[in-house]
Amino acid sequence: MKAIKQWFARRGALPLTAYLLALAVWLVLGAVHFGSDAAVKAQGRLTEETMPVTDWQLVGLEQNNDGTLTTVDGDPQMILENVGSRVVRTISYTAQFDGEAREMCLYYTTKVGEDYSADRRVFPESRGNGQYVYTLPRTALAALRLDPCSPEENKTVTLTMSGLTLNAADTLPAVWQYFVPTWYQAFCLVLYPALAAAAAATILAVFADTKKRK
Repeated sequence: MKAIKQWFARRGALPLTAYLLALAVWLVLGAVHFGSDAAVKAQGRLTEETMPVTDWQLVGLEQNNDGTLTTVDGDPQMILENVGSRVVRTISYTAQFDGEAREMCLYYTTKVGEDYSADRRVFPESRGNGQYVYTLPRTALAALRLDPCSPEENKTVTLTMSGLTLNAADTLPAVWQYFVPTWYQAFCLVLYPALAAAAAATILAVFADTKKRK
């Protein structure tokens, strides 16, 4: 107890402690995520799987004889209703459009029969040359709905889609990526420990002032 008091008596000890705790939590989470992925890979549930478009239920899309897809309304969808025991971390594909794709997104549900919601939606990372990658959150998945484009009113878009793959090897994190934050995560690791330290300092100051007045 004395050592703890001496530590916090030092100038800057509170924010330093907050950052050290945040770093420790981040490293533990990275290790947990790495271990979790290694375990499901060993079980054969996190595997690379290239799927033909015909494995998905097409809504608002018509498949042409040459394999291309043409939108027939303003809300085209590709639905995979039964994710089953698969663990899906990423979905990637290459697509070319003969018009403006506009919004592209992927919806997911975590329970059978659950409605799709904007709260459970991810947007793609464009890797150039028409390749798009969606990275899903770490949660149980029941169904997936891919919205590959969003045509303007009274217009159609024809798209050529290839390489539709779950968990493509080049989209999954390398070992070091489990422990290195993205720019946004790094921003959070800088911001939130500082806010927590400031809040703790304020509470301690109020507590000390109240104690003096008694």
